[in-house]
Amino acid sequence: MGHIFISYSHKDTKYAHELAASLQNMGFETWIDERLDYGSQWPQELQKQLDGCSAFILIMSRHSYASEWVQSELQRAKRKLKPIFPLLLDGDEPWLSVESTQYYDVRESPHLDPKFYSDLKKVLTPNPTARTLQSPKGTGTETPANASAKQKIGIGIAILLIFAGGAVLLTSLLSKKSITPTAPPLASTSDESSSAESTSLPETSVVPEMTPSPQLSSSGDSDMALIPAGEFTMGRSAEDEFAGCQALNQQGCELSVFMDEEPIHHVMLDAFSIDKTEVTNALYQACEDQGACAPPQKSNSNSQTNYYRNPAFDDYPVIYVTWEQAKTYCEWRGGRLPTEAEWEKAARGTDERTYPWGEKIDETFANFNYSVRDTTAVGTYGNGKSPYGLYDMAGNVWEWVADWYSDTYYGKSPTENPPGPASGEMRVLRGGSWGLVGVSVSTSYRYARDPAESGLDLGFRCAKDANP
Repeated sequence: MGHIFISYSHKDTKYAHELAASLQNMGFETWIDERLDYGSQWPQELQKQLDGCSAFILIMSRHSYASEWVQSELQRAKRKLKPIFPLLLDGDEPWLSVESTQYYDVRESPHLDPKFYSDLKKVLTPNPTARTLQSPKGTGTETPANASAKQKIGIGIAILLIFAGGAVLLTSLLSKKSITPTAPPLASTSDESSSAESTSLPETSVVPEMTPSPQLSSSGDSDMALIPAGEFTMGRSAEDEFAGCQALNQQGCELSVFMDEEPIHHVMLDAFSIDKTEVTNALYQACEDQGACAPPQKSNSNSQTNYYRNPAFDDYPVIYVTWEQAKTYCEWRGGRLPTEAEWEKAARGTDERTYPWGEKIDETFANFNYSVRDTTAVGTYGNGKSPYGLYDMAGNVWEWVADWYSDTYYGKSPTENPPGPASGEMRVLRGGSWGLVGVSVSTSYRYARDPAESGLDLGFRCAKDANP
């Protein structure tokens, strides 16, 4: 049985994910593209999945109408004579390009009538054992994660997994509680841990030839950086981000996906402290062992079936944690998640730098662009420290922050200690991850996911108010 290809705009991610999950639960095999650019292999993978599908679902909205990616996918589906199933999510009428095709109106209700499924079964026979195939950002179903929500750069969140060795990995959710923290010391990133990393990763992986920094846990104030009170510049020109995307020869650069980084504005923040590194497996395990934290949703990583609670990876960032789990851990430690504004200041300082270390970018500064094909031990990239001495503020794993996501929030944000929107559907993620291209790991780049989701490239670090 062939699969279903779902084409949609990143603005319609929530509906697309719900649709994919519904079809998967009925036994259909689906492939949902979040349009992250993973280099030269990604366009071929997209084309392969589109050309190999047995049905093409088009989610029609004002956002997808303006998306060059969606329009290109539709034209290829028509050239390949794929059965097209248009779903009208918003707007007054179906697009001219598909008006001759019967469409299904889901404007009033997200639920599809039985006729849709009946028509779909004419070209696809459900397979009870089918699994949902997915591109690198998960939906909360059994797939690789990364990001949902707002995807960019050749986009269409998050996350990310290019199938290394054909592995298809997973995501889910959970929990909350609070106790006094006692985190054990981590194993050092000595030659022993370096050896474990190089031998346990796939032979095709390229581990950077650099000496990891001394282990920096996040278990106490000495392992946090104090960010002084003061003003900094937040956001970046969408045109500058777009130009940077083109300069890096990335696929699918679209000006519109950077608009949520505008307007550039000045923000005054009180002093605060923030972890120098991302929270590690060993630190999170200490919280779980005390009964304060629920375990990560999965114990694997992209290349490792035994990642969490494996001493060889104690110093690596914890992954597969939901926003609530990240929040719970930080509260257990007597802290909190940083706000989006705090995170950005800690990453870029006060000189408006594009990346935590400056303007130049290559794979000696951060774990990105699928160069290692998995997470790396925290503190590995000494060249990539932020102005305040923070590690991995670009790449390695996405980091949950406290704020709800809004693409228009910058236009109405308070000028002092902005807390983020009062409500929303997605929580903000910052910093990019190991599978993302350059512009996605910039200090101003914004992303978001359903807070109940987790993934193999989602982690976090903690912050707290500065002592009086």
